Amino acid sequence: MRLYYVACVVLIFAAAGLRFHDLAEKSLRHDEGVAANISRGTLSEVVSGTRRGHSAPILYPLVLYAVQKVESTPFSIRLIPATASIVTVALMLLLLPRLGVARGAAFLAALLATLSVEAIRHAQDAREYSIDALVVLLMLAGLLRYLRDSKKVLLCAFLFVAPLVQYGLVLFGVAVIGAAAVAPRTAGPD
Repeated sequence: MRLYYVACVVLIFAAAGLRFHDLAEKSLRHDEGVAANISRGTLSEVVSGTRRGHSAPILYPLVLYAVQKVESTPFSIRLIPATASIVTVALMLLLLPRLGVARGAAFLAALLATLSVEAIRHAQDAREYSIDALVVLLMLAGLLRYLRDSKKVLLCAFLFVAPLVQYGLVLFGVAVIGAAAVAPRTAGPD
């Protein structure tokens, strides 16, 4: 068990190194610049700009707005997606085994997420895709918790948050609700 946690720490540090490597060195790409510019100004300008000129739901532009009130650099703009990607890896390693996923399976999933070129690229991009992955993981964790303990809070919270982060997560949320409806539960209802 101790070896597992040592391996988890090593993997989390590897994920952080891969995601934070050269995070501030590259200039913002067009999509990143558009997202950052829409999230500047007053709060009402952010809401209006998101509605008019951006395809993302409102939650990530609001987070980006808050970050840019503190500092607006390529590093600060990319900090939230990079951190979300690292938290996703950490939760795979530490949360999923507590919800009934075998440690080996959780470690393999986290290893694949750590080394995924696309996951690293999205973590270094000032867009919402790494946050999407975190929300998906938390919806799955909520589903596992509901199926195991009949506790609905985590599941309901992230089913609510999902469409505020990415519209495509609505379809994933429907799949999660479908799985919750048909999968056998190990505990009785609330």
